[in-house]
Amino acid sequence: MAKASGINKRLLAKKDVNFFAEFTANAAKAARMLGYGVAVGVLVVFVVLAFIVAFFIRNTIIKGQIKDLEAILASPDYASLEQDYAMLTEQLNEMTNYYFALTQMRKTVDQIDAAPTDLPDVIAKCIPSDSFITNYTITNSTLEMDGYTFTYYSPVDMVNMLNDKGVFTARPTITTTRVEMATMVSVEDLISGNVVDAINNYYTFNISGLLVGNVHLSVTRYVDGAETATVLGGVDTVDVRAGDSFTLNGISEFNYAGITYRLTRILVDGVQVDDVSFNQVMTTGNYVDVARANSDIRLYYTPVAAAEAQAEG
Repeated sequence: MAKASGINKRLLAKKDVNFFAEFTANAAKAARMLGYGVAVGVLVVFVVLAFIVAFFIRNTIIKGQIKDLEAILASPDYASLEQDYAMLTEQLNEMTNYYFALTQMRKTVDQIDAAPTDLPDVIAKCIPSDSFITNYTITNSTLEMDGYTFTYYSPVDMVNMLNDKGVFTARPTITTTRVEMATMVSVEDLISGNVVDAINNYYTFNISGLLVGNVHLSVTRYVDGAETATVLGGVDTVDVRAGDSFTLNGISEFNYAGITYRLTRILVDGVQVDDVSFNQVMTTGNYVDVARANSDIRLYYTPVAAAEAQAEG
């Protein structure tokens, strides 16, 4: 019994030694971890304080700059700045309207084409041998002729010859009518020295058509949605040969007086361009069409900032 009791005491003593050793190691490890935590906490506090100090210094600097700006804006040089802006804006509108009026008058002058001076000589060379012209009228864009012929198809031949010379934009209107002799002369007039005039059938004709020339396109830009018509600049006049294709380049956006505008719609002679054609213009930036006659093209714009705000809304 004494021997068994001695063995238990040694085992217990050994377990106590192991427990104290493990406890000491754990305590040392916990102490190290606590030290690391304290160090990290101190570092975090230091960083936070550094940011607070930096933000405080920056805030103080910004406040100082604001005070300096307020002092500058309160100076006499800037006291009337808003009034000067309003006055300059009004002057710009007046000058724009004046320029628009001048370009409107210039458009009227540009759209008047002088008739070609060599056209009478061209007509004389194209008259068939069995026909003659009684009168003709030439304007800046039209030619009209009246005459007589002994052959029904001679006026058509004459028009073909004129077209070969590039006189008309398209086939003109031709009216040919047989002349009744009884309404023009008496029977005695047809007899000369007991000889009867055998050529007693002839025709009167009228030819009317548009002359080959330029088509004048007037391009005007407006602010869309304004209560009163607000123009952006003057009227641009573009001359294009009749029947040719023309292109207005880079019209999807327009910059005027430091403001960028975006195209919203197009009106050609009062008719709005369809959505498909308009989307193509916005994609390519160009408007393409064929010059058929003098046309009034109006481009409507909205400031880009306003257009973006409307789109977001």
